[in-house]
Amino acid sequence: LIWLNSIVLSLRPLAVLMAALLLALAASALAVARAVQLPSVRSGSTHAERVRNEAKWSVHLGDRESSSYYYTMGSEEALTSEMKAHRVGGEGRMHILHLPKGPSMLQIPRSGDRRAAFSSLVQLQHGAVQTSPVFPVYVHSQSTQDASVEVRALEAEAAKSITSEVYRDFLSRFVAIGAKGMTTRSYSNAEASKVAEDFLLSEFTKMGLTACLQEFTGGGNKLANVVGYLPGAGTGSLTVGAHYDSRPFDAKAPGAEDNGSGVAAMLSVAHAFTSAKVKPQKTVYFVAFAAEEPGLIGSEAFASALEGSGSAIPTKCQPSASFLQGRRKLSTRVDENTAIILDEVGWVTPKFKNQTINFEATDLPGTISMMDQMLSVNKLLNAKPLEVVHNNAPFGSDHMSFLNRGMPAVLVINGDDDAYPNYHKSTDTIENVNMDYATKVTKIVFGGAIRIAGIQA
Repeated sequence: LIWLNSIVLSLRPLAVLMAALLLALAASALAVARAVQLPSVRSGSTHAERVRNEAKWSVHLGDRESSSYYYTMGSEEALTSEMKAHRVGGEGRMHILHLPKGPSMLQIPRSGDRRAAFSSLVQLQHGAVQTSPVFPVYVHSQSTQDASVEVRALEAEAAKSITSEVYRDFLSRFVAIGAKGMTTRSYSNAEASKVAEDFLLSEFTKMGLTACLQEFTGGGNKLANVVGYLPGAGTGSLTVGAHYDSRPFDAKAPGAEDNGSGVAAMLSVAHAFTSAKVKPQKTVYFVAFAAEEPGLIGSEAFASALEGSGSAIPTKCQPSASFLQGRRKLSTRVDENTAIILDEVGWVTPKFKNQTINFEATDLPGTISMMDQMLSVNKLLNAKPLEVVHNNAPFGSDHMSFLNRGMPAVLVINGDDDAYPNYHKSTDTIENVNMDYATKVTKIVFGGAIRIAGIQA
């Protein structure tokens, strides 16, 4: 145990070399008056690689210096040079930064894809302990009531239409989309994007949903979100969304895991809703977002429209004028618009003992209730439930467009998405998607959507 000016650094068992190195560094640091540094080694030194592979940090802060330290979540490969200069510790996607003048002294990337953006800076508090790069298991809050017997029976019956065969059919047809002989859905490829839009419009229409395009401009391109609309009887809305664009931008981009897996899940949920003739209390939007990869452009346009600004959702995908007059507007409060976002939900990491899914959202009453309901559904609808973990420092996907506007939103994503080896590569093919796992995720989202949207009496 090494004390450095009210910072406690606790190390898990390491090699004798590691202990000696840290003790030497501690002695050196203590010799410098008022120094506030975490032990480190010089990059490129003999011991650097060993330290990088073996060191496991556990950081506990005392009173005096805690205000200088912040943490953020995000991919290590996305760290800017400025962030690296302030980084004093961390592990995996958790980065501890020393910012003596506060967060205003550092600009961090906040928009962009999963491996380009970071969560908001959070100040480490006295007594707080950060010990692991693995997200903790999500535990039911006990503040959320379970669904009624009638709703659970409806979920169980309707979920029978969600099968691995249905999921595979949606996914296989979707990832085959392309233009001029190349499989792609890149936002910068107008022809391929049009093919994807037509496919999605057709699928929504066949299900009996009202389908429309929310058109807008982003990144110098004409873009469109594809919307399947299911009207509700009351106020508020639920968006079940997944981005449909893929990467690489200028090469073969089947995007099976990222994010054909999410789109196939969203379509499967919509299919289950319509097959069961569900009549929701809240309006439900099934939305395929354009241009997530260059910076959440499509979800920004849609969330903006929900709060009454930006490019409007087409009239036919909104409650009728007479109905609006009867209840004044779609939602009386911004936080009555909620969202479940599906991104990368098909790949199973070999690192974890159990198949794992991550619920990512801020810990606020609205999002906690949504996560509680989905956790309950996992146990109800899946014979062998998935392990559910939770990251409460959200970043890097379409849920941010809703959360940043005060709308409760939960990202459903692989438990170890940062380890997917085919991310943004032409090798992101359908063979990487585990159909049974993805089907379990789809059932979780379906049951959660039933409970969040509510059922008409």
